[in-house]
Amino acid sequence: MTDYTLEELLISRMAKEFRGNAMGVGATILSDLSARLAKALHVPDLFLTTGSRAAADCDVHAKALVDEWTLAASGRMNLSWQEMFHLIAHGKLQIWIGTVQLDQYGASNISVIGPWAKPKAQLVGARGVPDDLWGCETLCYHIRRHTPRTIVAKVDFVCGRGNEDGGGQARPVRRAKPGLVVTDLGVFDFEGPGGSMRVVSLHPGVTLERVQEKTGFVVHTAGEIAVTPAPTAEELRLIRDVIDPHGLRRLESNEGGDELLMDLWQRETGAPVEGRA
Repeated sequence: MTDYTLEELLISRMAKEFRGNAMGVGATILSDLSARLAKALHVPDLFLTTGSRAAADCDVHAKALVDEWTLAASGRMNLSWQEMFHLIAHGKLQIWIGTVQLDQYGASNISVIGPWAKPKAQLVGARGVPDDLWGCETLCYHIRRHTPRTIVAKVDFVCGRGNEDGGGQARPVRRAKPGLVVTDLGVFDFEGPGGSMRVVSLHPGVTLERVQEKTGFVVHTAGEIAVTPAPTAEELRLIRDVIDPHGLRRLESNEGGDELLMDLWQRETGAPVEGRA
């Protein structure tokens, strides 16, 4: 990749999944930027909200560390939690979730690593994933690092159910299907045998052997493997000049870390950072 970064590629790819007349939400930096790109470029009636969902129907703004206030300035309405869950229940939410574990049938985990009774790590809890499961058409996932610890044969704790029943059993209540997964290696769906993970495309320079090495189970393919399309010149202009001129997307790159975060904070606010000149 010489004229665009991996992060720009992922933003471009995730943006293509949003439809109009519904909320577009990204739980990671890159997926949040993808919602803004979609609204700016090809889904003008996409419904953007602040991180707390308190203000809604916001305009496209440059992403900031103080996003809640930046977006709220143009919000055309306020949403109570009751109204928010009402919209979810009526299929009006499209979301990219940043899960910690995802298994071969699309079950996700953001709650604990290890056994529930004595976990190795306690995470944020299931949060809104169970609610999203019963209101969304699909649950899509952005996973920053594709490793055998994140893409696993079976999650340690189920926050969002996948196709573990093989997709053939009758379900008393409709639930969201596992949709696309975008990682630093490729794009995947769950249209493999029995509703298992399958390669949709691999990013430029990534091989199937590398994906298999970084995955905790056998990944299926369907014919010739496509290469993830590069972002267009217009997409790159919007990403770099309109929705992320400060470069917050770098926080989910290999250069992300405390030093970059402090640099971005200082540039955005002009506030001095302790220990810095």
